[in-house]
Amino acid sequence: MTAIDNDVTGVLSKAFDVLDTFGPTRQALSLSDITRRSGLPKTTTHRILQQMLSVGAIERVGHRYQVGTRVFAVSARSREATVRDVALPHLTELNRRYGHTVHLATLCGADVLYIEKLQSRATAASPSSIGGRLPAHCTAAGKVLMAWGSLDTAEVLRERRSLPGRTTTSITSVDQLRRCLLQIRERGFARDDEEAAVGLRCLAVPVQVGGQTVAAISIAHSSDTELPKDGLFALQETAARVGRDLYRIPGHLDLLALDGLAG
Repeated sequence: MTAIDNDVTGVLSKAFDVLDTFGPTRQALSLSDITRRSGLPKTTTHRILQQMLSVGAIERVGHRYQVGTRVFAVSARSREATVRDVALPHLTELNRRYGHTVHLATLCGADVLYIEKLQSRATAASPSSIGGRLPAHCTAAGKVLMAWGSLDTAEVLRERRSLPGRTTTSITSVDQLRRCLLQIRERGFARDDEEAAVGLRCLAVPVQVGGQTVAAISIAHSSDTELPKDGLFALQETAARVGRDLYRIPGHLDLLALDGLAG
């Protein structure tokens, strides 16, 4: 890699450090906010912001900055956006039927990435947020995605001897997680018993298209309540409908990175 390549990589890395400082409750941030949250020097943060402003990746509102419409336009063409758009009507029906929080998520390295969340007042406070991440091994959706995962999952498990926990019931042993993932493959679903947050339980199943897992759907509920007996069946039916609708989208198999599904 040349010096120019290294410089470009460094700039891109810092640009994403800046973008990562924004969130659902942090949509407009000051220079000081971004500097503190990104961990970058103030002069570097200012320089990166100016470069991102020039290409529309960041916009300025008064003395604050926010993610630019150009980033939104690019993200709207992503695989995750397609899955979300197709799944949303089905997620909404599930949310209304049971009155519990519903998630749609994908895997991002060792984390679960939430691409949709339909909140319910009846559900205990959840640490999840749209665009937010949590350790995959601490969540039902994350464990489902790891159970039907790719080589990335194997690499994550191979490189770690222990796993960070969020509560006293979180899985922290790699061997324990491996056994858990095998059970999930056998059962077809995963549970989170206050592993991501105290007082919160979750049930998740995979969304599959042509035998390949593209996302996970979960229902979160307070630990002092129980899902109706047909809750798992409804969750599986919802995932099946989403998978069928994704399969029927003309021209989107390449976007979903699924091979050999046409026909």
